Amino acid sequence: MKELSTSLFTEARPAEGVANLSLGAVVREYLRFYAEGTSHTARAKQLDSDRFLEFLRRHKRYKEIDELKVQDWDFSSTQRFVDELLRIGEAPATVCRRLATLKHMGRVLAEKMSGFINPAREVKSPRQQTTKPKSIDLREVEKIRDKASTVRRDKNNFSSVRNETILNLFLDTGLRADEIRSLRTGQIDQDLAWIRQVRTKGRRFRDVYISEQMRPSLKEYLNARLTELARFFPKVSPQIDQKLPLFISSYNADAANLTSFEMSPKSIWRAVRGYSIETKLHPHLLRHTYATDLLDDSKDIRLVAQALGHSDVRITMRYTERGNEEVAQALEKARRGRRNDQ
Repeated sequence: MKELSTSLFTEARPAEGVANLSLGAVVREYLRFYAEGTSHTARAKQLDSDRFLEFLRRHKRYKEIDELKVQDWDFSSTQRFVDELLRIGEAPATVCRRLATLKHMGRVLAEKMSGFINPAREVKSPRQQTTKPKSIDLREVEKIRDKASTVRRDKNNFSSVRNETILNLFLDTGLRADEIRSLRTGQIDQDLAWIRQVRTKGRRFRDVYISEQMRPSLKEYLNARLTELARFFPKVSPQIDQKLPLFISSYNADAANLTSFEMSPKSIWRAVRGYSIETKLHPHLLRHTYATDLLDDSKDIRLVAQALGHSDVRITMRYTERGNEEVAQALEKARRGRRNDQ
């Protein structure tokens, strides 16, 4: 089977060579550039691509996925893929995500490969009701903060200080889990007011503001962090400190390998989940809570989009959606107001 000898993403392919390229090799090259790593987005793209290739193998009646060629991926097969997912009961939101992966992959390949036409471009996504992302109310937020403070006071160790700081930073900034995990100390300015050059989805960068309320606890954590690092370094130079993760883990850490101090994605999730009270917490729920609170206070959807690092304000518009009960209550209130005016 013919493999790619050079990267699709560094040079265009001639039109006559596209149709018979190995589709599996093309997809692997796409994933190498756009879905490398273990982040939630990367894993989703990997799963969506694997699911489609397996469907296409069965649809074309090949024994192995490596028998697939680029010409086997067309509009019809993409539409059949969507129809089958819906037929077997996958949620419309999941199907939309899988199709979005194929659309993005097709768009990228069309830009990079001469003669390639995006087979997923005209396939329509399943219609689904837009719902407001779930968040937790301020009453529960205060209970969660109190629980984190109590745990830190009772345990009085580095992990409890670190985990409380992570929780509060999620609520204060709306950062994604992978963004917090990959932060370096050198990104924090001297006043602890800004986190500089935070890498977001799509390889974009933004600056993130830290509120005055958050800064004292962040300063306390940074002092505890230096004490923890002293177990591994006789003296932490500013050059080394700036390259180290902001939130460190001592588990299997090695002073000769600075990246070994990074927390794993599961550790970030566990740090947050441990403070659950009424609702099972996870990092993105805290991000939704931050966005909802900011929109309620500011009434400025573009401000929220910029704070969250959304490239398209239409993504942020989800936070303006209202549930059926809220719509019903608003309509009843409006009707009562009219009757009282008469």
